[in-house]
Amino acid sequence: MGNQSLPMKLLVNIEGQKDYYPGYPLVTRGVFYGTRMISSQLGTEFRIPDYGSLRKVYSIWICMNTPASVGNAISRYCLTKEDLIGFMPAKQEDYDKLCLVFIGIGKNPSSGGILRLLGVLLSRDMKAGEKQQILAEEFDIPVEQGALREELNHMCNLSDYVEQCGIEKGILMGRQEGRREGRQEKVLEQIGKKLARGKTVEEIADALEEKPDTIRELIASLSAM
Repeated sequence: MGNQSLPMKLLVNIEGQKDYYPGYPLVTRGVFYGTRMISSQLGTEFRIPDYGSLRKVYSIWICMNTPASVGNAISRYCLTKEDLIGFMPAKQEDYDKLCLVFIGIGKNPSSGGILRLLGVLLSRDMKAGEKQQILAEEFDIPVEQGALREELNHMCNLSDYVEQCGIEKGILMGRQEGRREGRQEKVLEQIGKKLARGKTVEEIADALEEKPDTIRELIASLSAM
């Protein structure tokens, strides 16, 4: 039998990011997502001690509307080997298991390449017809009637969709936080009434089906109000 190439083993995660400065380092979030994808392979892609079956993870972040100081850019973060003293033999495929790619799409379109293509597809200012013309003339991608044209129309609304998802997520989180605060206020009210009746912490915990330590913490917060 002749040599047969082994199938490439990759796991790819693609994230769309509308806010380049969300209040925390995006690259650190990318590391977290990537390492979580690595550890989650235990029991699915490999079993201990078959670590050689661990798949490489690519986490690709497309950052839209990057600030002028960043503009159009692509950065890559990978695991590399550095021999500090002597040499320790190791195959690159055995340790090169995580790669983060950050693609910044600036407000001013790039002149060419993948940045130009993504900038056109994700632009909120270009109409569908303008995008179709650029795809045909600059990238030799004819957009005829049919599935590809329909997909392009969906892409035209992608930025609005991402922004709307962020707004809806914020509203949902606000509602959830409000409900949590409402439940806590109700519990504090019940604790206050039971304390006024001379109930002990253990009796209150038993009545509310909570741990005594939790009740003590709530009582402490009640005293601080």
